[in-house]
Amino acid sequence: MGRPVSVIVRQDGPSWSAWSPQCPGLAMVQPATAELRTVLPEVLTWYFGQDTEIDPQVHHERDLHGVVVRIAQDDHLYERELVAERLGEALEEAGQRRRLRTGPVGGGDEATLVCALQSDRVSWLAAQMEHDDAVVALLPVAESMLWAVRFGAGRDGEGTAVSVPVSAYPPEITLGEVMRSFAGPRQHLRI
Repeated sequence: MGRPVSVIVRQDGPSWSAWSPQCPGLAMVQPATAELRTVLPEVLTWYFGQDTEIDPQVHHERDLHGVVVRIAQDDHLYERELVAERLGEALEEAGQRRRLRTGPVGGGDEATLVCALQSDRVSWLAAQMEHDDAVVALLPVAESMLWAVRFGAGRDGEGTAVSVPVSAYPPEITLGEVMRSFAGPRQHLRI
């Protein structure tokens, strides 16, 4: 197993783009996902050098009812897709849609919702974020609910912090442990 590198992939119009928080300044654009997946290992090897074995961890971003949703393409893809389905149902309710669209925003001026699981570690989430990023981690709760916690450098329109810094938790702690001990800004979404 090589060095884990988070790669964020998104369809931008007719083409697909990819970038990584661990690779400042590096961005890739290809006309199709198959071509992007083909060149990805080569580009990462070039960036980090021939002597480094890379373990790319791909996260796909897509638009869902006007918000950016990020889903890791890993062994837990099915469970993450279920979180995205719950989110889609929650976004159908106007009040919840408004709350999720309004914050927090990161450097790209967009709120990114990450479909997470209670077994994911804070380090897994942090690896997907750049220094000025803010994300909302969505975790499944019970049969039909989601628990949302805001991480990162998110601020509201007046500059007030509305997110928990990722550095507030040890990297090895799970998001489930964060959820059980959390007393900060959170949202419970009913579906």
